[in-house]
Amino acid sequence: MLHVVWLKRDLRLYDHQPLYEAVQGGEPILPIYIAEPSIWQGQELSARHFHFVKESLMDLQKSFRQKGGNLFTAIGEIEEVLEGINRTFGEFILHAHEENGTPHTYERDLRVHKWMKERGLDFREYQHYGVVRRLKSRNDFQAYWEQFMNKPLIPVSEHITCVETDKTPDLLTDQLEVLNHFEVGGKLIETGQVGGERRAHHTFNDFLDERYQCYHFHISKPMASAESCSRLSPYLAWGNLSMRYAVQKTREKMDASPKGRKHLKMFMSRLHWHCHFIQRLEDDPSITEHAINPAFDQIRTEWDEEAFTRWYNGRTGIPMIDAAMRALHENGWVNFRSRAMVVSFVCNTLLLDWRKPGHALAGLFLDYEPGIHYSQIQMQSGTTGFNTIRIYNPVKQGIDHDPDGVFIKRFVPELRAIPVSFIHQPWQLPNFNELDYPSPIVDIPSANKKARDLLWSVKQTDEAKSTAQKQLKKHGSRKRKEKERERQTEEQLSLDLFE
Repeated sequence: MLHVVWLKRDLRLYDHQPLYEAVQGGEPILPIYIAEPSIWQGQELSARHFHFVKESLMDLQKSFRQKGGNLFTAIGEIEEVLEGINRTFGEFILHAHEENGTPHTYERDLRVHKWMKERGLDFREYQHYGVVRRLKSRNDFQAYWEQFMNKPLIPVSEHITCVETDKTPDLLTDQLEVLNHFEVGGKLIETGQVGGERRAHHTFNDFLDERYQCYHFHISKPMASAESCSRLSPYLAWGNLSMRYAVQKTREKMDASPKGRKHLKMFMSRLHWHCHFIQRLEDDPSITEHAINPAFDQIRTEWDEEAFTRWYNGRTGIPMIDAAMRALHENGWVNFRSRAMVVSFVCNTLLLDWRKPGHALAGLFLDYEPGIHYSQIQMQSGTTGFNTIRIYNPVKQGIDHDPDGVFIKRFVPELRAIPVSFIHQPWQLPNFNELDYPSPIVDIPSANKKARDLLWSVKQTDEAKSTAQKQLKKHGSRKRKEKERERQTEEQLSLDLFE
């Protein structure tokens, strides 16, 4: 019987259980990647994500062919492809990793299960992260996570025999260039990371060999963090590298390098919290659209499209905000503090509803991982009710973490010629009006005070407190040590947990 391997956010060969299980059948397999319009078009995904996926698929095709196999792709809905496979080959078994995604991917997976069941076909799904489907209690999460991470890494078969090209349904092709005709909205990155399993391993090895030694020191620095952080986030988000591999290799390095243990311990905490946040989305996919604590919806009732547009395009007149947003447009990555800052600014300082900024940032982050993204959007905008409300002052953030304005001058060229003493508050320059740079969109101290008063007034209501307790029980650990660690870590974690 034919074994079909459906690739989604798991674009690799190594430590890939669906692929391994399919190969064990001893017959030619059919690995497929489907560019689904219902997933890729009109949603939060963007052209930069799809380009990264195409790079990953090209790299994966090389790996398959080196092992005697082939990767096939199609543009269309997954049910169309499965129908074609069924007509051509008859009965088949479908292998895939679980996808812990948005309601769109969740509904798609339900349709596939229904389609397969109606035809009496076997659909086998495998755990992908340290995330547990149908987890009964958060008390069990840590044990399940450790159990999954401690399992042996799954090897790659020396030879992979795939279905011959001329025997596949017409809509499938091994010429991946066909994906160039599939249009996805949004802009490509100008500079930044390239997709693929080989690139992922090279980046990780480079981090563990040397770059990790400044991880703790540079994690909050907008420029230095680009070098000292792991930069694994897009490779984990799109599955070029498995989480289990990252955890096991980091632990091995920690054992071998006690002097650098504090840096790697901090990095390891990000790997753990990666799965913690995705588990939250797995348990409640609605958090991509609905506030975890609806009590906070009452304070953001007016929408200012001009303010949103200025924020999105990096034209707020606040240098650190503008530099961070322009960096995202250019390369799809900024460090954790910058991400928290831009979310807090648009949702708290400007008091705009979190949903549209959340979707907009999802399209900019090359490493967009839904579970991490929407948990952090809600945490930084204060809509969980059980996290500390954090409202950043971007001027202070700049003075503390970019004192010489290196990051600002890199991404805001209008300010490159001004003295460093004015770089964080250029509106104080006597000749400010001569600059091609906008005046501040808001007075930060007064706007932050207003936001702080509003958010805390809601947080202290009986309604908000009651909902917060219920949501904490659902999404947080009840063990004392883990609960305290969760409180401390969630207040500091970023939208990107793999700096």
